[in-house]
Amino acid sequence: MAGTVLFYMALAEATAMPLPGQGLEQLLQPASGLALVLLVVGGLELAPALFIGSLLSSLLAGDAPLAALAAALGTVTAAWLSCVLLLRQPDFDVDHPNFKVIQHVLLWVCGAGAGAGALVASTGLLLAGEIAPSAWTGHLLHWWLGCSLGSLLIAPMALSYRRTLRFPEHLRRMGEGVLVWFLTMACAATIFGNTQNPVLAPLANVYWMFLFVSWSGVRLGLLSTTGLLCVIALQALWGTYQRTGFFARDIAASHGFGYWSFMMILAVVGLSLAAYIAERRRQEAALRVAGIAFECQEGMLIIDEHAVILQANQSFLHMSGYEAPEVLGKTPDFLQPSADAIPDTPTPRPPLDFTPRQALQSREWLRRKSGEVYPAWITLSPVKDLHARTTHYVVTMTDITSQHEQEAQRRQIELALRDTLVQEVHHRIKNNLQGIMGMLRTLAHDQPELHGPITQVIGQIHSISVIHGLQGRANPDRVRLCELTCAVAAGIESLWHTPIHVDIPTPWQACRISPAEAVPVALVLNELLLNSVKHGGQEHQDVQVTLRKGAQADHVHITIANPGQWPESRLSSKGGQGLVSALMPRNGATVTRTQVADRAVLRLEFSPPVIQLETAPAP
Repeated sequence: MAGTVLFYMALAEATAMPLPGQGLEQLLQPASGLALVLLVVGGLELAPALFIGSLLSSLLAGDAPLAALAAALGTVTAAWLSCVLLLRQPDFDVDHPNFKVIQHVLLWVCGAGAGAGALVASTGLLLAGEIAPSAWTGHLLHWWLGCSLGSLLIAPMALSYRRTLRFPEHLRRMGEGVLVWFLTMACAATIFGNTQNPVLAPLANVYWMFLFVSWSGVRLGLLSTTGLLCVIALQALWGTYQRTGFFARDIAASHGFGYWSFMMILAVVGLSLAAYIAERRRQEAALRVAGIAFECQEGMLIIDEHAVILQANQSFLHMSGYEAPEVLGKTPDFLQPSADAIPDTPTPRPPLDFTPRQALQSREWLRRKSGEVYPAWITLSPVKDLHARTTHYVVTMTDITSQHEQEAQRRQIELALRDTLVQEVHHRIKNNLQGIMGMLRTLAHDQPELHGPITQVIGQIHSISVIHGLQGRANPDRVRLCELTCAVAAGIESLWHTPIHVDIPTPWQACRISPAEAVPVALVLNELLLNSVKHGGQEHQDVQVTLRKGAQADHVHITIANPGQWPESRLSSKGGQGLVSALMPRNGATVTRTQVADRAVLRLEFSPPVIQLETAPAP
């Protein structure tokens, strides 16, 4: 803040106008533009520093304390109000000026801000007795004109210089810029100076300045134009105060209004033209980048709010097989095939809506011009205007035929490997159990006195066969999940001498296990129940199994709980481990682990296509 005070005081002293002895109010107040820039860039918290700087500057200039206070209040009021009004505008961008910014500067800075500052300063001087009531209106108008012109010239120049430092660019058209500045200063010296040459006197007209300012605005950019405007303003102001040149009689005739109106109009024309050209250049650069991005490897369409195709890139035309005239002016609906032409689709899907309210990503089937149907990944991105209304859509399409084929092959390989694993386990267990039971039956026949124990062992082996889904049902289509769970629990309970309580509510709508999943589900249940017994259940003689319906009618939860603690690695794992992970169905089955107090809880959730509900509740 101390630096702000000193910097502002230095500029205010250097630009103090009018010159001593003129007895005129300031027609140009550069310090007002600097104050606005400091608040816009540094924040409103610098307002006290500006007030102190302005107050000290006026006191050092010899003004009375009350007059200095009124001038400081007027300057800070104008800058603070202008800054607040500018920052409230949603399209005000201090780093990228455009015509809207110039419009805001004219309305809020030159109009509202400078007017409020002039009102405060003039009223303060009137109350302090520094000016007479009859001079109040004239002082207000002069203060307003000087503040608005200073803000319009100095603020854009300072912000342009700051923008150049933040976003440096290579200097262009140096020779042309030197020529424009030289001609401008030479002509301004002739027009606003004491021209005695009878040949040049008729040509010394201020309208030549419009030529140079327009030239600079179109060719040299905003920074050069703002600097050129400040040079013209100073030369014209000097001629006005010295009563020479074009504005020699302006003070006597209109109290400087001619000079002020000329510079305001010239500044508005120059700044608007320079800002417009700068915005056009940015838009052209953005369009070049967008054009390069549009011709990317992905198919891309530009459609309007009614889904009419306005533009299509070469990648889309190559991918779809159409020519541009065959696509433009139509809606993308012709790209979607009929429902019977889409492979692997049991239920027809509704056609894709190409005018969604929000961005959309979807995997869809499209049709080429040849009639071939192919999968594509489609992204729909709405383009909104300043009023949040959707005006266009950008549609990107990526041919994922190779990815679709790879996924299909991967699924087939996984299914083949899984079926092979299940068949191998089934074959080995079946052969071993049949051999063992045959041997035990032979032994029971040869040793009648051992008939009872051998029969009990055969029963245990039979329970194991039920666990593995090999001897539970003759018809696998009628394997019920509840019965399989009870049989598995009974077999493990008998073999490991550990009570397992199975809780199935009554009535219970039974569900059948898919024939292809009967053996894997039995193996998974056996492995999980056996782990529950080994890790806490047998020690505490407590294993609880609960069957419940899920959130949806065709979902079933099997909860297995036993005293114990899950290891951290197992608790954070979402899938199974070892055999469970290999045998878990890929669709329609999930396993989760949680810790509830001192009990380790595991929940299996089954849903279609692994299970199917029966029509009537099981008894």
